[in-house]
Amino acid sequence: MPIKKNSGRQDLLVAFVDVKFSDLAPGANPAIEVPHGAVLVGGDVVVTTPFNSATSATGTVGDKGDADRYGTVDLKQAGRTALTITGHKHSVADSVLLGFDQVGSATAGALRLTLHYYVEGRAAFSQG
Repeated sequence: MPIKKNSGRQDLLVAFVDVKFSDLAPGANPAIEVPHGAVLVGGDVVVTTPFNSATSATGTVGDKGDADRYGTVDLKQAGRTALTITGHKHSVADSVLLGFDQVGSATAGALRLTLHYYVEGRAAFSQG
């Protein structure tokens, strides 16, 4: 039996949030809302100003089901960390969470979290 082609197309959706050290509480912090059916296909965390915690500062990107589903980031190092893409489909509207843990209190630090996703079952136009 041949593959049933899907003529529905949609643009890739991109969401981002800029976060300062003072925006983060220890534990999971809701960062970006994604809709029912969202599947992350890319994204990253870019530490623009390293966190100056005494010993360590770690971030995680995940959701209620898995706190580090999309990866872990050393927030004391400036640079880009690509998210780990798992193919997970959000079965409900959900928050992507930015987890935060540090040893020693930061007085500086900033990052940008960016998500690239599509929404399964959605079509903005058709090709065919």
